[in-house]
Parts: sequence; C-alpha cells; structure tokens
Amino acid sequence: MDIRDYLSDDGQAVLALCSAHALPEGAAATGGAPLTLSEFNEFMEKVEASPLKSPSALQGSSADELAKLLALPLDEAQRIVRLLNRSGRLALELESLFSRGIWAVTRVDDAYPARLRQTLQHQAPSVLFGSGDIQLLKKGGVAVVGSRNIDEAGTAFALEVGRRAAAAKMPVVSGGARGSDRLAMTGALEAGGISFGVIADSLDKTIRQADLRQMLLESQLVMLTPYAPTAGFSIGAAMGRNKVIYGLAEFAVVVSSDFQTGGTWAGAVEALKGSWCPVFVRDGENVPKGNRELLKMGAYPFPEGELAQIENLADWLRKNSKTKPGQQDLFQLDRT
Repeated sequence: MDIRDYLSDDGQAVLALCSAHALPEGAAATGGAPLTLSEFNEFMEKVEASPLKSPSALQGSSADELAKLLALPLDEAQRIVRLLNRSGRLALELESLFSRGIWAVTRVDDAYPARLRQTLQHQAPSVLFGSGDIQLLKKGGVAVVGSRNIDEAGTAFALEVGRRAAAAKMPVVSGGARGSDRLAMTGALEAGGISFGVIADSLDKTIRQADLRQMLLESQLVMLTPYAPTAGFSIGAAMGRNKVIYGLAEFAVVVSSDFQTGGTWAGAVEALKGSWCPVFVRDGENVPKGNRELLKMGAYPFPEGELAQIENLADWLRKNSKTKPGQQDLFQLDRT
C-alpha cells in the first residue's frame, strides 16, 4: 500500500490535528489533545475562510501567525502548532501501520467513503483507520444491528439476512459484536458475500486473527474504526461507532432491540432522527419491545415470516422503503 493513495498533504495535516494515534504520552495534560470532531468542524470553517484555505498550508506557521490569521486565542494556536509539529513522528508511525496492512484516511481525502461523508456530513468522523480494500466501501450495503443476546428466531433471522444480502451482492455492514452483528456477518461471509466491520476495539489486534486476515486479503472483508488503531474497547467507542455503521449503509435492519437502553436502541433512534438511511425492524409476534417502539417512531416493518420468500433482498428493501410508514410523534413512546 502507498500512503499517498490514501492521504493527501491536507489529509496528513488533518490526521496530525485530529488523531490520538502516535500522540506523545501526557500530551493531553500539556495542552496537546487532538481536536474533537466539533472542534475540527469549527476550525475548518476558520481555515477555509482565511488566506490559508487548506490544512496543509498551516504547516510552518508560528502560533502568533495562526492566532492572527484564524482569529484564535493564543493558547489554541499553540495547541495547533504542537499537534502539527508531530507530523514527522506520525509519518514514521504511518509507515509502520501501512506495512502491517492498516490504512488511514481523513474526511478531506478522495479515498474517504463518499457515502459516509454525504450521509453524516459534519458528523462524519474526521479520521478513519482500516484494513482491506477501501474501494469496497463504495458499495451501498445493508447495516444489520441488534442486541448481543437474542432468541432463536432472532438468530435465524440475522443469519438469513446475511445470506440473502450476499445473494443480492450487498455488503453487510455491522459492528462485529457477539449476537446479531456477528451472526449477520457470518451468514454473508459463509455465503461468499462481503462484510464491513466497524469496530470499537483495537483494529491492530483484531486483524491479526488468521481467519480474518485471509478474508481481508481476499477482498471479502473490510475492517475499520474511527478510533486510533491500537485503542481498546470502551462503551463510549461502541456507541460512537454506530453512526459510521448507518452512514456506510444504503439500508439498515434492526434484528432485536431493547427499549430505551443499549447501543442498538440509541443508534436506531439517532438514524431515524437523522434520516441517514431507511431503517427496517424485524416484526413478528414475539419481537422485543424495543422493536415495536422503533416501528412506532417511523421504522419500516420487516415481517420475519417474509424473509424466506424474498428473492432479491436489495430489490425488496428498495421497494418497501418507497412508502413512508405511519409515524407517531418521535418521542411519544409507550412507557409501560
């Protein structure tokens, strides 16, 4: 892999500004924490409105110069300079990452997934790390999400959605967690399909698994994360990656959801509010309460009994998302 195929000069500057990867120990405590997404959005508006125009033009400027050009407080300008000054160290770390099969791309780069940028807009992550053929992310897939603990009917449904997605040449996009996510991905991969795994755990560690490594090399799997590739799992990371799953997908299917709790519920509600993509929810006699409430909020029903009769999942999803279902007030929920 060639770094220049992924990261432009602007992208390398954004990586230095926004990623915690290769950040010196204690940098946050000394005023060198990377920009948050909201800070990055605000900062880019200042850059684009200034004579500098682009992130790469920041290189070589002093804190006093940036403070004047961008109307920044001096301490913030000093923070920007400290972050940019680690570009040399970051370049060495990038060479190591790319040699291990891990790429990096930023929101200002051509290689960044266009669907993700267009769908999430200012909420799209400033930086992505991944492994596998990044070109596969151009394909519109179906996000399959759900609780870790699901019943027999939910298990069968998740596996079959994965198989039907593979048959329809649709990638399955999921978080790779135990339960609905992993079942759908397994169903797709075993049927010869493609899966995108958006993970909230160490990418560097995950891709060392022999079975995953082989699928990555065979362009059957792409693993990616909006967090540093060595960052470990956290609940916050698991919640934060939900928007990436929806943002990469043309459609979403919720297998099972708790009510008003957990990442599946939070992600589905956020996707409905943001209209990121049509959200389908498994519907049937014994589905969880969270499923029923998501349907009341405007999700499309996916009757579990119909799945076996669907010849082409992509065609079925497109046809059944054309007519908006009846929608109650988004927050008038059954709290019984």
